[in-house]
Amino acid sequence: MDFKNTLKAVTLELRHELEGRYDQHGNWQAGDLERRLASIGVRRDRTSVPVDELPHLVSEDIEARRVIDAFIKSHVEAGQSPEAAIAEFARDAAYTWANRLLALRCMEARGLIDEVILQKDAYGGRSLQHNRLAKKEPERCAGEDEGLFAVMFDEFARRALELPVLFDPRGPAVALRLSVAALKRCIALLSGTMAVKGQETASDEVFTAPDSLGWTYQYWNTEEKARVDDWLKTKKGFKCEGYDIVYKTGLYTEPYMVKFLVQNSLGAVWMGIQPNSRLCEKWEYYVRDADGAPVSKKPVSDITFLDPACGSGHFLIEAFELFYSMYVEEGAITDPGQICSSILERNLYGIDIDERAVQIAALALVMKAKEKAPHFVPRRVNIVATNIRLPAGKDHLEEFLRKYPEDVQLKPALFAVFEGLAHADELGSLLQIEEPVEKELQALKARYEAVGSPSEQLALWDEYQKPVQGKLPIGVESYEAWNVRAIGRIHAHFEAEAHGADLGAAFFGEAAAKGVTLLEMLSRRYDVVAANPPYMGSKSMGPVLKRHVELHFSSGKRDLYAAFILRCLQLAADGGRVAMVTQQSWMFLRSFADLRALDGEKRKKAQRAFGGVLREATIEALAHLGPRAFAEIGGEVVNTALFVLAKAKPAPDHRLTAFRLVGPKSSEEKDSLLREAIRPLRSTKGAAEKHPLREAARL
Repeated sequence: MDFKNTLKAVTLELRHELEGRYDQHGNWQAGDLERRLASIGVRRDRTSVPVDELPHLVSEDIEARRVIDAFIKSHVEAGQSPEAAIAEFARDAAYTWANRLLALRCMEARGLIDEVILQKDAYGGRSLQHNRLAKKEPERCAGEDEGLFAVMFDEFARRALELPVLFDPRGPAVALRLSVAALKRCIALLSGTMAVKGQETASDEVFTAPDSLGWTYQYWNTEEKARVDDWLKTKKGFKCEGYDIVYKTGLYTEPYMVKFLVQNSLGAVWMGIQPNSRLCEKWEYYVRDADGAPVSKKPVSDITFLDPACGSGHFLIEAFELFYSMYVEEGAITDPGQICSSILERNLYGIDIDERAVQIAALALVMKAKEKAPHFVPRRVNIVATNIRLPAGKDHLEEFLRKYPEDVQLKPALFAVFEGLAHADELGSLLQIEEPVEKELQALKARYEAVGSPSEQLALWDEYQKPVQGKLPIGVESYEAWNVRAIGRIHAHFEAEAHGADLGAAFFGEAAAKGVTLLEMLSRRYDVVAANPPYMGSKSMGPVLKRHVELHFSSGKRDLYAAFILRCLQLAADGGRVAMVTQQSWMFLRSFADLRALDGEKRKKAQRAFGGVLREATIEALAHLGPRAFAEIGGEVVNTALFVLAKAKPAPDHRLTAFRLVGPKSSEEKDSLLREAIRPLRSTKGAAEKHPLREAARL
């Protein structure tokens, strides 16, 4: 059974059922959720019908309208048209329903929960949990849906305790229920009682494959990616902006690429801390002599790893495995559940522009943790989506400050946060939000230092002496500690807003809290930054993205991935590692010359500006893969390179470890030859001297 073909067919069928599709003539055919919106009086092309003019609505539909109307209002205040807001709601609802159902199917197939999707004849065509409900509470199974919604929402509530980003009961996306017919078809597809035409039915094997979630994410966008690519070629003036950026740039990262990069970045950091560690003996892609840059000694719990374009979480999952083995070797924490908590709360961080990707990445990490500790319940997963829409005006912020007057001195910093979050949905990790916020907080610091005596200082900051939201009082301590606590209290206030009864304030609070989380992540500097960044030439960029890249990442303005190289170096700590999958063009083309290294004259004019990758960083490992490195991309479309940088100027005697694998015709062959070339370099320190790369590695 080819699980990928079956998974692709099932994923696309779920999307067609829930969201809709373009037909062969390019006309949009609405899915179940858009039809359900119409049934409760909400359409893209006309004004919504008031609820009191729709006497057929049941209580669940009336509550759904209340949530949806507030959602549309909040997005209109943020500058969207009502039509765009309705389309966004339908899209978000479709992928969230699909992700929830897929998550339950994956978890039950792996034995993590009792079956709630998989239907069996032994249970009368129901799932195990559905059968239990029918016997225990038959009255809940008496309606048209026969208890399906009851069993689903019961399980959603249980999963919300460990995965709120996906199963949050307050999430607006699932306020609107599917039709009963659509829910039954989705369950039949996932349960394997219905097959997509020309494909086998979906068995447990489809949902237990290690990379099934990643492929699900990729396949969901298949048709939309083809549409965007076609429009870029055929529609004059069409540019990629908004959610089309997600469709255009999403790309599954092959496992061998992930392993090579994580083992030679995070693995290299660990080997620098623990040079006698034997963990590297299990790392097939680890190039031992490439770990040359010095590493600060620290416990595992203090090592940080960021993927700034995390997609469905491939780098985070591989890093989780390495971190777990590092904790075990260190021995300071021995309980599997505590190790998993520390990894998710202290070590791993992820950012993506796509909420759907963040849902899947969080799910994948929690499932990985449960493999180690079956009863583990995470307190936090540090992954944030940048689909943040805040009101264009300041009214909500002024109201917030009236409600929390103790934060009034932070008003300039708060305004800087909100202004900096403009276009976060397109810019993602490329946002420079931390810079203006830091400027305002430094101004507050200067005011603090300008006040004379300690008593006067205490008076100035007296309003920060009170505990807020259960947090410790903020005193006149170091600026850095005050900064952390000040941002923390703001985050706590916005979280409180997000859980309030007023839906308008709740949507504002949720978006603002997400923005502060993003600020916190972008303000840190990480030991390892690893990514498969989006690829998109400047000709395809929309005006907002293009202008931002030209302004902040001028030497990388030719392609989005090049801007991400620069951003990843910014986000890495001094001496940290940057590990990336990119196109090879930055290594050769003249248009990327300034990215590689500024010449003497330009360096003089730029003064303190970035001098180029080759001047400011040390390339520790490089695998030049060329074409056909991705299994799903044929021909010469994408020419690929893998590299690991140390954020440190290269030493005069630095030697680069590189592999040239442009000749092999498939990803499998490149993978095999890469491991073969690395094998003699893994045995002992100095092996590179004794075992120069064989010709096979240079094909």
